[in-house]
Amino acid sequence: MHNMSSNRVYVGNLSWSTSWQDLKDHMRDVGEVSYAKVLQDRDGRSKGCGIVEFATPEGASDAIAKLTDTELKGRKIFDAEEGGGAARAPPKTESSADNEGGVGGDDSATSPPVAPAAVVEGSQLFVGNLSWETGWQDLKDHFRTIGEVVRADVVVGRDGRKKGFGFVRYSNAGDAAKAIEELNGVEFMGRPLEVRLDNKA
Repeated sequence: MHNMSSNRVYVGNLSWSTSWQDLKDHMRDVGEVSYAKVLQDRDGRSKGCGIVEFATPEGASDAIAKLTDTELKGRKIFDAEEGGGAARAPPKTESSADNEGGVGGDDSATSPPVAPAAVVEGSQLFVGNLSWETGWQDLKDHFRTIGEVVRADVVVGRDGRKKGFGFVRYSNAGDAAKAIEELNGVEFMGRPLEVRLDNKA
């Protein structure tokens, strides 16, 4: 977990029927909620994720600790630091870097054995609202239509289940910016993606 001074939390895997009021009511169980928003696409449809701002950083950290994997409107939600930090640390990932040159990459969910190369500023993206079927190779193939993808990861929980979000790193910031412009809100494997810069990179 990084930067626990933040009082904002990203909430993923929301049902399409979840309103900002539903989200606020669910989150106020752990602390005073200043603001809750369900992210929407250009047509006004829910993207299946949202942002909650607590009155204190403690409220945000409690939400991540206590409300991840709780049920809201029939779906198990996950909470993460706003900006892309994973809800549990350290998260496992299905990673293109783990399996480069191998086969059956989706069977692997281990963290990289070596320290990753330095990230070019502005080149790494947080990708939210992934379908449960999406593997790292699917993610990499989709984003390489924009430019050269150095690495793609799908975050996996301790129980081995995918968390519904991941990270994509490009070789340069220009391709990352183009991906946000062209792929944010666009449907992939049945769900509209949330694509934004990973501020924790």
